[in-house]
Amino acid sequence: MSFISSIRYIKPDEHRAFVAERLKALKTQLDEDIQSRVGEGSLRLATWNIMHFSDGGAYERTTESLLYIAEIIDHFDLVAIQEVNHDLKKFELLMQRYLGGDWDYILTDASGNRERLAFVYRKAKVRFLREAGEIVLPEGQEIVAPDQKNATRKLQFARTPFAVTFQAGWFRFKLCTVHIYYGKSADNSPEMELRRGEIEKIAVFLANVQKAEKRSSGTDANMILLGDFNIISPEHKTMQALLDAGFTTTEGIRDAATSLSGKHHYDQIVFKLAERRVKLGASGVLNIFKSVYRDEDAEHYATNAGIEQVSNGRDGKPRAKDKAMEYFRNFYRKHQLSDHNLLWCEVKTDFSGHYLDAIAAGRDPRKM
Repeated sequence: MSFISSIRYIKPDEHRAFVAERLKALKTQLDEDIQSRVGEGSLRLATWNIMHFSDGGAYERTTESLLYIAEIIDHFDLVAIQEVNHDLKKFELLMQRYLGGDWDYILTDASGNRERLAFVYRKAKVRFLREAGEIVLPEGQEIVAPDQKNATRKLQFARTPFAVTFQAGWFRFKLCTVHIYYGKSADNSPEMELRRGEIEKIAVFLANVQKAEKRSSGTDANMILLGDFNIISPEHKTMQALLDAGFTTTEGIRDAATSLSGKHHYDQIVFKLAERRVKLGASGVLNIFKSVYRDEDAEHYATNAGIEQVSNGRDGKPRAKDKAMEYFRNFYRKHQLSDHNLLWCEVKTDFSGHYLDAIAAGRDPRKM
């Protein structure tokens, strides 16, 4: 349960009442789109690029947006977040005041673009197994990409991937999150080759880790790779790089566009599961602007004097109503919530029935 008492500080009164109605609508949407579709014994896993979170300036999150962000996160159990800024004030405020003691987090230091990668998790459902690390490719396995002069370079990741081992119910797994290099999107450009190269290298690296753990300990390592891959489309070579390494996904995720325009498939959750008893359930994309910061809300934000970021320009002078509404739709709401929709999947983590069936049949449940 997220904590909503900060809503009382929102001014003016008219806007506070408006936010209360929008928050109620968001709760209903999340209950219908997520809660009702997922079993009680399942892990609700998600990935979300929260645009420039804690970056200040135009991206300074208000009490209103923190209420919405917390409510969305609280309908999941484990969320990978990309684009957490080096300044953690707002992130820590989100965790302490809006999500509270039921939640914990693990995050990286600030690397490329001063960004951090983070995992936030519900402690009652998810256990951190004290294994975490940023992934650096060994010598000889670096990313090889052409530069503008058609020479080749051996590189590490522009933003270092982050891998952590968790357990939820009976399910133990290594979870790795990424924010892959973007650059130009022209198909044969050096930037696109670098993007594809990063995706290929992290997928192959984790596939090899899985094999090595099986050889060294005899245990099955379940791998989940998720985050912002800047994938062009389900048919593009950027997605094929994941599939070629043996990762799979669900129908609800594979063809799901996560950009606000509905044209781009930047985000992804893929699985390389060693245990056959692990089953995936419901999955999909959460439309973050279905209930809050809607298109039809633009007039409210443009004409409400208390929301100066919309009604006034950087020079402090009032914007014309049509310009304010345009600014709300194209900039303000993205800066407050995100320019990515959230991607999620249900992982069924209660293996007790499977275990008991094997015991009753006289078989070793670990070998099924």
